[in-house]
Amino acid sequence: MNDILIIVRKELREMFRDKRVRFNAFVMPIFLIILMVQLFGFVMSAAVGGTKATVYLVASSGALTEAIQKGGLTIKTVPTIEEGVKLIQAEKAKLVLAPMEPTTDGQVRVEAYYDPKQQMGNLALSGLQQALAAANKENLFQTLKDKNIPESAAEHIKLIPKEVKVGEKGAGAMIVALLPYMIVLFAFSGGMSMAADLVSGEKDKNTLETLLITPVGRNQIVLGKFLALASVCFLSSASCLVGMVLASTLKLPGSHEMFKDGFGVTPIAAATIILVLLPLVAFFASVLIAISSYAKNPREAQTYLAIVNFIVIMPAVFSQVIGLTDLGNKLWINCVPVLNTANNIRAALLGKTDWLAVGITVLVSAVLAGIAIRTAVALFNREEVLVRV
Repeated sequence: MNDILIIVRKELREMFRDKRVRFNAFVMPIFLIILMVQLFGFVMSAAVGGTKATVYLVASSGALTEAIQKGGLTIKTVPTIEEGVKLIQAEKAKLVLAPMEPTTDGQVRVEAYYDPKQQMGNLALSGLQQALAAANKENLFQTLKDKNIPESAAEHIKLIPKEVKVGEKGAGAMIVALLPYMIVLFAFSGGMSMAADLVSGEKDKNTLETLLITPVGRNQIVLGKFLALASVCFLSSASCLVGMVLASTLKLPGSHEMFKDGFGVTPIAAATIILVLLPLVAFFASVLIAISSYAKNPREAQTYLAIVNFIVIMPAVFSQVIGLTDLGNKLWINCVPVLNTANNIRAALLGKTDWLAVGITVLVSAVLAGIAIRTAVALFNREEVLVRV
């Protein structure tokens, strides 16, 4: 074990000396998480702001103006509808309302001009529709009251939503969609940034022979490299949580919308994330070591790693939308590598940890990690592989 620890210290020392490794494995995850929190928070704030947009009126009317103002929208006037259309075309206005037109049945119609390709225009229209729906409902209730008809007559079937608490308090929807993907992604990419140099790089620089003639067995060498790489993979993944904590505590612009439902990482959720992440990290590190051992040089290793990276990204990306399907609750999903870990992290963030699913996920990842590390050890002990240059 002492020989293995010597290799671990040697590899970690070399890894941490590399500025590129330090940035890609530790700084980049924190930076990206904070950046994405601000970006998504800004988009969510803009979406909310779109429903409180400015509405241009050609001719103001007491009832219409009052309804719009009650809906929280800002009102500006424009001389003619043609001028309003020009403002929309110049992207200076999102929504323009023509003068009201009474009809023979007592209804008042108002034409709303907007650009359907402009998202803010659609949001402004939605905000106006909500404001007018509230005004129409208020007017209907007043009419019923004047005729001594109970207000309940306007709603023959009234729907009353009742929230059901399932599990512990969870994180917000955007965090649940974003964090599992980022944790899994950086568990692999954090180690990938240095895997190409770990063995194939030493072949290319002719330093592997020096390591092989030391009084340390090949098994100890490869296990030492594996533990060092697994440590970096895990720390890189954990940096995502650090970035999320920083984003929530520093109160950065846009973070309010992201964390309005809370951070959601309870002690149980954190323990679950670590539990399912450790065997996945071991699997990733084993695969990276095997590829680096087989490749002739770092350039060939990068080619193989790009292919494997694509394979890892696909299930990680699917984890972002699995909540829109029923697959997240299927037991067999826990047998799908990578996706099972992301799905259990998602469940933990929602406060719905299923320990049977966690157990299956840990078992599957551990078995794969065992197979991968045995493969890496076997490759490292084959002379024809180590002398491939």
